[in-house]
Amino acid sequence: MDEAHFCCERLDDLAAAGGKKINLMNRRRFSALGLAAAFAAIPRQSLAQSAVPDAAGYQFAAINDGLLTVRHGGMARAGIVVDDNTLFQVASCSKTVTSLAVLTLVRDGHLALDAPVNQFLKRWQLPGLRGDAATVAALMSHTAGTSVQGFGGYGPSEDLPDLFEILGGRTPANSGAVRAGPRLFGGFRYSGGGTMVLQALIEDVTGEAFSSYTSKAVLRPVGASTASFVIMPRAAFAHGFYETGMPVEGGFRRHPESAAAGLWATASDLAKILQAVLDSLRRRRRAILPFELATRMITPVGGQSGLGLFVEPGRVIWHEGRNFGFDAIMAADLATDHIRAAVVNRNGAIECYAQELLPR
Repeated sequence: MDEAHFCCERLDDLAAAGGKKINLMNRRRFSALGLAAAFAAIPRQSLAQSAVPDAAGYQFAAINDGLLTVRHGGMARAGIVVDDNTLFQVASCSKTVTSLAVLTLVRDGHLALDAPVNQFLKRWQLPGLRGDAATVAALMSHTAGTSVQGFGGYGPSEDLPDLFEILGGRTPANSGAVRAGPRLFGGFRYSGGGTMVLQALIEDVTGEAFSSYTSKAVLRPVGASTASFVIMPRAAFAHGFYETGMPVEGGFRRHPESAAAGLWATASDLAKILQAVLDSLRRRRRAILPFELATRMITPVGGQSGLGLFVEPGRVIWHEGRNFGFDAIMAADLATDHIRAAVVNRNGAIECYAQELLPR
């Protein structure tokens, strides 16, 4: 398989600072290992016996011919093992759910993908040189030229900003203001900030809280009813660990930047989310989107970026994510309809699992 480029977030030196220092997370590339592993057969041996760092828990989900298979192992936190229902932070995989929510509003006639987002925003307007020109679709595909690449989240004793403090880069937000600047040849520039504009859009159009609408319109209909954008899940959840093995203070960093990085989910939830995209592409009765919108979602706009998904045309759709203490990846093969998803609660461990998942 050709090399696939993933937009994963690097932890820099936060772990060394004990979780108290917030650095902007640089984007980095996964090797082809990620996608190759995603479509390997589930190994017969236990993943828990592989050479994976201590203190890591995992879930791995596969859908083949409509049949969901799930494996799990390791520790969710001290004294508690991971099971099929343990929730993990899935970081930027949140963006796929956000885009599906936007597309349900397009489906129902409340939005237009190619219209400027400021036409629909009521409480706040996207500023910057291209603020009035940035379209809904451009925000979904990271081609609107918006600022703020990623978010570091907040520790247990830090104040949480509201949505408009995040968008405006105002205290107590620890990220910069979201603005739409020039685009060089209309190119791709990964922007979690742009996804947060979509959160404001969904709330303004629906009159509902983001977490409420996404649960009602996307997560429950696709069968991922335990997945949630709440800050603190009610269900059992994993605690995160840095690559060094140091635990994340408080177990996890809190993400009020819900649309960009705040989803708690299982590996099977991620597999079901991609299954919903495939169902829409195949015009199945349970589809949540019409064929035309699903096709638009997986059509590359800038580089490999579709609308809330990355795309290798005709072959694979995927997204991945990294928060402090958690990694996640989900992918679907467009030729076979096979789906793979994995979540871990130690940064870097997912690549160790990938090694174990490669075909023998």
